[in-house]
Amino acid sequence: MTQGWQDPVAASDWDANGDNINPTRAEQLDMLVTILAGFTNSGDWILDLGYGSGKVEEIIFERIHDAQVVGIDNSLAMARLAANRLQGYAHRFVPVHGDLAQLSSIQLPVSEVGAVIAIQSLHHLSAPDMQSAYRHIHTLLRPGGVFLLLDRLKVENEVVFPLLQSVWNRLDRYHGSGTAPQEGNTFDEHTAILKEDGDFPVTLETHLEWLRACMFHAVTLHVHGNRALIAAVK
Repeated sequence: MTQGWQDPVAASDWDANGDNINPTRAEQLDMLVTILAGFTNSGDWILDLGYGSGKVEEIIFERIHDAQVVGIDNSLAMARLAANRLQGYAHRFVPVHGDLAQLSSIQLPVSEVGAVIAIQSLHHLSAPDMQSAYRHIHTLLRPGGVFLLLDRLKVENEVVFPLLQSVWNRLDRYHGSGTAPQEGNTFDEHTAILKEDGDFPVTLETHLEWLRACMFHAVTLHVHGNRALIAAVK
């Protein structure tokens, strides 16, 4: 996560209001959890890369009765929010403090997992760090295990930016959300916002290329504007 997430105020604000700037998250997250329910085996561990305030874990535990999750995050402020939210599931959730940019160096309590999920977290990594993370994710998964990536995509240039802007404005009209202002009024402003936030999204094609280079079978499950759900099977 970016440095701002270490601030308890910023973490609490995101926990309360973060979904307002990404109204596609709910549908894509529902798809992700549905896949987890059908794709993991009893006894499998799920690894969450960037568990944040524990919102996703709460959904997983409510819908998958025997799910058990190891979560990695480097924000102590978020970890405190998650600990409070997941008190009733403490026996099913193991938090690990660590930087996703150094994923292969993090000591985990399990040697193999049935699924890995990364939700709006890996776009904070540089291109080399993201590719390194993909390689390590492949080693952690059992044969047949699945990696589910739900993340933002790169807007390639100023030519296509107005098209994405139309999608964001529609989302805001339809959901009463605040997506468009958060993305910027121009491509240059959009790029500046990403830089300020420490975000390094890549294109859908790049994600698929990197995953397949790691010997994953990768497929795009859902795209809405610049938000995508991608699955990769070992």
